[in-house]
Amino acid sequence: MGEQFRILLVDPNLEHRLQIKQLLDKLSMVLLGEAEYGIKAARRAAEIEPDIMIVHIEEPLELAMHTLDVIQQAAPQATLVAVSKRGDANTVQSAMLAGARGFVVTPTTPEILEHTLQTAHQRHGELMQRALSPDHVDPKRVAGSVLTLFAPKGGVGRTTLAVNLAVALASGTRARVALVDSDAYFGDVAIMMGIEVDSNLPDLLDAISAGREVDVDSYFTRHDSGVSVLPARHSGNVLGTLDPDALATLLRQLAASFDFVIVDTSGAFGPQVAAALDESTTVFLVTSADMASVKDARIALKALHGEGFDRNRVRLLINRATNAKSVTDRDIARTTRHEVFWAFSHDSDVPRSTQRGEPLVLWRPRARVSRQITALAAHLAGASNHAHIGETGGGRLFTRKWTRAE
Repeated sequence: MGEQFRILLVDPNLEHRLQIKQLLDKLSMVLLGEAEYGIKAARRAAEIEPDIMIVHIEEPLELAMHTLDVIQQAAPQATLVAVSKRGDANTVQSAMLAGARGFVVTPTTPEILEHTLQTAHQRHGELMQRALSPDHVDPKRVAGSVLTLFAPKGGVGRTTLAVNLAVALASGTRARVALVDSDAYFGDVAIMMGIEVDSNLPDLLDAISAGREVDVDSYFTRHDSGVSVLPARHSGNVLGTLDPDALATLLRQLAASFDFVIVDTSGAFGPQVAAALDESTTVFLVTSADMASVKDARIALKALHGEGFDRNRVRLLINRATNAKSVTDRDIARTTRHEVFWAFSHDSDVPRSTQRGEPLVLWRPRARVSRQITALAAHLAGASNHAHIGETGGGRLFTRKWTRAE
């Protein structure tokens, strides 16, 4: 059982409020008070000074968002977490932009609610500490999130998601974002973003392995969206092997400079992929809705859990790369024995954006997939756990295992 937070519950819907109270009771949280929308909620927040304020987002949305604003002013030390039956992109993004540090779609489970409260509270505390004492913050505690996208089967849209998520984070949240193409010789990040490759990841890792002093920033290419891209090598020696220890060192270094480090991997397990997974704050395992992909995802999830990656550190993404609808999200969750974290719809504009060399979230920002990716970016920006790399559960066995296997 995690920390017992003191809670203010703001919810005008009595039935929904009861559901949340039952979840809080199972978690042994301390419910200090309840309120409806508006100024009464603000007065209650100022009076009881809670650790966390849970606000139910429902119609009228304008009043709900206004309530988010006024209770923050009344109790700025408290963490704001939104809950709602509405899980659409606009609602999630609006709540995050209004100051929510976490968002939970209801109905939910005690475990999901507890995890969201914990990560949101930690994130809010770090931001408050940074604002109040910018010169005395332990740099380890403000390290950025390393988000690694991995797919055991190719052709499921892993790189497409990595590129568009990076762009959505950079352009929508003003976060500092690095995108690393760790499929070092055959990766397609540069092509999908329409950038010319000059310096590249293998060159940088060679320099790090040799112990040379390097200007890491000089190896990045800046995309118009604001993303700093470290691309693959597309000419010269493309048959070399990367030093996994150098890659791990690089990712830790980047996390000290960027809010988010997005890592696109190759499709097969190996020392380099293992290094990226080990250094990750969160692993996004990507699958499509065909049975072969789901089977591979189930095997990969079992392997990751066996190596000490807890369920909160590994998130399952479903990318419907085709229009097939025979396999549902529920089928995939049941087969993989892992909850689906986010799902993306089929969209014929996705391959066209690749051919154009322009990320879909820029070319077609109102497309359904673009809005789904933007909502995920908003969620990550509001509820991401910026823990120091290496402190997020699981050991170092994964990299050591693959190193021994060579």
